[in-house]
Amino acid sequence: MNTKAVLKEHGLSRETAAEYVDAITRSNQTQTAEELNVSRDTINRYKNAFAEMDAQERLLLISSLTQEKLLDQATE
Repeated sequence: MNTKAVLKEHGLSRETAAEYVDAITRSNQTQTAEELNVSRDTINRYKNAFAEMDAQERLLLISSLTQEKLLDQATE
């Protein structure tokens, strides 16, 4: 199992999933939608997709996307 496969299986984009993981940890759904400039329906779809994942998929996705974000920040 890899990140790309999990994203595809759940119909999520890598970029929005990464932004969702980052924003939802510090904001509510409305604030997250505003920050990402997407609708609340999109945020709700991502929330439901993450809820449908098994724990291993969710952990893989969150850790991978968080690591990528940290590496991007470190190289700026």
